[in-house]
Amino acid sequence: MTMCCFCALVRADDSAYQNALRLLAEGRIEEARVSLQAVINQQPEHAGAWLDLAILQCSMGMGDEANAMFGRIQGRFNPPPAILELIRQIQQRGCPRPETSARRMARSAFKLGRGYDNNVNQGASNPLSLGGLPLASEFHPKGDGFTQASLETTRFFPQYGTTFYGQLQSRWHDHLSRYNLTTALAVAEQPLQLDKWLTRSGVSLSMAQLGGHLYQKQAGVYVQVAPPWPALPEGWRYSFMSTMNRVWYPTLKNFDADIVQNQLMVNFLGEETQFMGSAGVAQDFGKKNRPGGDKHGWFANAALRHRLTPHLTGELSGARQDWRGKQVYFAGLMDTNTRREQHTSLWRAAAVYALTPQQSVTLEFRDLKNRESISLFTYRSRQVMLNWQFEFGK
Repeated sequence: MTMCCFCALVRADDSAYQNALRLLAEGRIEEARVSLQAVINQQPEHAGAWLDLAILQCSMGMGDEANAMFGRIQGRFNPPPAILELIRQIQQRGCPRPETSARRMARSAFKLGRGYDNNVNQGASNPLSLGGLPLASEFHPKGDGFTQASLETTRFFPQYGTTFYGQLQSRWHDHLSRYNLTTALAVAEQPLQLDKWLTRSGVSLSMAQLGGHLYQKQAGVYVQVAPPWPALPEGWRYSFMSTMNRVWYPTLKNFDADIVQNQLMVNFLGEETQFMGSAGVAQDFGKKNRPGGDKHGWFANAALRHRLTPHLTGELSGARQDWRGKQVYFAGLMDTNTRREQHTSLWRAAAVYALTPQQSVTLEFRDLKNRESISLFTYRSRQVMLNWQFEFGK
């Protein structure tokens, strides 16, 4: 975005400015704006940051601020002819109005898919009950085909610096309609620069409807902090995140809970390869009479995406979640008289083929395995799905 002939005043220690440019390259517009402003506050003679921020403000619909900065650049830095011509062209073209800019920063995607799940009801892997008797057929694994549709949108509001994300997804089974699932999620996020520390905080609301009835509601808050040290190789970044969620189960007594998670996140963004990994600990504080009492555990996630050909991309991800209850689960009722230990893993592999810049098809396979100290709750589910995606917005 800047021109090298205008960067002679850049200091040798330029990591903050390079971080701002990386944020721009990743499309994290508001975070880049905040970072560029921080660079100017710390290095008032940083000509490149001034020019980048002015151009960015113009693209965000902040015309008055951008033109004021262009004027200060011309009076303060005596820019070369090439930069003066660039500024003249931008001002002649004009900055978009804020509402037009906001529309341009909205992007949405519609997905429609068809698949098969060999264990829709999460039926027990062990055909025998805890007493050694055969389980009723309704608790055996049941497979079924399904159709799935989803709509998701991301919108950035430059006048406030806020990013909004929303998703609505429904799955309809061919025969087992009582397991039809609809979920909705809304997230609002706000970045903030504290000296050289880049932070993001947000709130989320979600719900899940099972078989046409409200099954779960959830509300949460989170804070993500990216320290300025230590410096990582190009393309890598890391951060710490803390989340707190309140979960309600309208149809289940004593199962409401508060869940707290703390994790380390590591990301890599390359031209053809992207990686995201995280690991952390979690605490689940349940109602007084919830079976098993409070829980504690750990989790880890990793996702890799690589462009194999100009049109084909491969994806591979894995996740692990372990929980351990503090009390005996249903003491005196189940013959195990043990605390519930849960080990859940999910693997996903997918191939994404781009039909056009806006359309793609994805073939994916999922393997969900849940192992428990109480065999009644142990299950495994394998799923395959083919979906079509259409992206729209700018």
